[in-house]
Amino acid sequence: AADEPAALARQARALLRDRCYTCHSGEGSSSGKRFDVLRDETLKAALGKRGPVVIPGDPEKSKLYTYVRSDRMPETEDKLTAGEKELLKKWIEAGAPAFPVEASRAFITLVESLTAVRDDLRGADARDRPFRRYFSLTHLYNNKRLPDEDLNGVRAALSKAINSLSWQSGIVLPEVVKGSHDTLYVIDVRKLGWDQYNLWNKVLSFYPYGVRYNNHPDKALRKLDEEIYDYTKDPRGDGCAVPVVRADWFAATATRPPLYHTLLYDEFLPALRERKPDEKAAQQGNPKRMTAKDLEEYLDVDIAKRFLEPVPEQIARAGFTRSGVSGQNRLVERSAAKFGAYWKSYDFKPDSARIKLTRFPLGPLNLFPEGKHDFRDQAFVHDGGEIIFNLPNHLQAYLLINGKDERIDEGPVQVVSDPARTSGTPAIVSGVSCMSCHAGGVIEFKDQVRLGNALFGKPRDKVEELYPEQEKMDRLLQEDGDRFLAAADKATLRFLAAGEGRGKSVRDFKEPVGEVARRYRLGYLDLDEIAAELFEPKPEELRALLGGREFKALGLDVLLTKGAVISRLEWEVLDGLSLMQRVARRLGGTPEIPVR
Repeated sequence: AADEPAALARQARALLRDRCYTCHSGEGSSSGKRFDVLRDETLKAALGKRGPVVIPGDPEKSKLYTYVRSDRMPETEDKLTAGEKELLKKWIEAGAPAFPVEASRAFITLVESLTAVRDDLRGADARDRPFRRYFSLTHLYNNKRLPDEDLNGVRAALSKAINSLSWQSGIVLPEVVKGSHDTLYVIDVRKLGWDQYNLWNKVLSFYPYGVRYNNHPDKALRKLDEEIYDYTKDPRGDGCAVPVVRADWFAATATRPPLYHTLLYDEFLPALRERKPDEKAAQQGNPKRMTAKDLEEYLDVDIAKRFLEPVPEQIARAGFTRSGVSGQNRLVERSAAKFGAYWKSYDFKPDSARIKLTRFPLGPLNLFPEGKHDFRDQAFVHDGGEIIFNLPNHLQAYLLINGKDERIDEGPVQVVSDPARTSGTPAIVSGVSCMSCHAGGVIEFKDQVRLGNALFGKPRDKVEELYPEQEKMDRLLQEDGDRFLAAADKATLRFLAAGEGRGKSVRDFKEPVGEVARRYRLGYLDLDEIAAELFEPKPEELRALLGGREFKALGLDVLLTKGAVISRLEWEVLDGLSLMQRVARRLGGTPEIPVR
């Protein structure tokens, strides 16, 4: 049965999605090639003089197969297995059958979707209605080229994302809304602690798809919009203009700066809450000049004190020459913290003077005030780092810092980079890039400093105090990994395994937030997908509704050409209003203008 054309096509698409999409996502791909591995028609189409990369029925003439068979692709060390290569060969031999289309999924209209939200609010206790907020997958469900398993990944990413932005002690699973075909999920923001600082409005201030229908020519839409607004009114009489946001947008955007920092740190940490934004610092992505010290004070972590008076399992270090994101030395330091562990890395530029950790393992030099460091001659000077720590619910949160311990949005590419382009570029950004990389917790490593350092006397004694034997560090890694994975299982396994998760762990699946973010940031939209996002079941009717002149005025006339696409960035950003909001306004909607 697995060799049947439809099954082969589904398996081949899943393989290409997981292993090839990062570099081959169509227009603008990092590969420089125009084919999109999730659109089989582009694999079979001629690419100028080069011809197609897949010749149906002939794997030996198909570059897609011959390149992976010879290990020319992917260009990373993570080559395809023999079984994966065989699957691609079988798919091509079978004629490269078209990727699956979920024909059984009935198109959900905007009226149906808003009715489900209205009915959910109507059925809730009046005291709870002002705190109910919704996440939608309807636009994805309406795109029948997206298989059901992709939607499960978005559900899992949503659940992990909202719980990775919560300082509450328990995992909060989004609940499916009845009558929505599992495309709408609801949370009570009080369970996440978001009500205390009105964080939903912070989310909306970055949301490029905010549209109301209170002035729409369709009477049913106007009535639904008004009812939803009335049901969400708080004690002051203010309703929520946009109580529904897209799940894929949230998973890809709320997990990266600036929204990630806003939701997780700026409105929560006591040291930051009352701190006034700094205009100059805001230009550098750190408006309240947050430092690692602000976080460490809240988590009861005093690195300087523990450096001076090490206590077993209160502080533990390891240094090594290679890591997955940096080509230079890296030092990692684990501290016991309020909710579990607090990991801090120390990273270096290639030309750093004190980069060799076997000679300079007792830094950082700026750990103490001038003249107060007992091991200045053996102290490294770092250029930045990554912080990983447990939230109260035992998921992990992240922070990137420069050499002064100040928060930054992304790591300098000369220090660290991400070949998977989870952020949309090789840049590593706080949050989503780290989530994707640390799918199982802190990545295992082997220390090379305790036994390999070039120090003697008291400096060597200090190294042995700070850098434990590998067996002890492995035990700490195991404990931290088990703690994190147990929380990740609670947050995502129900959605990833879709009811078949008995005996499975998140380790058996791709990390969902990174997967969704990559497809969201790297993907391109054709006319069919634009129509699905606007709740128009027939793309040709969308063209008729807008007319050729409107399409041209909006810059969408390129989509009138068969096979043409626009980028997600184009769809989201254009002169204050997003392009999506401009199109929705032409169709009768009223854009809610984001305050970015």
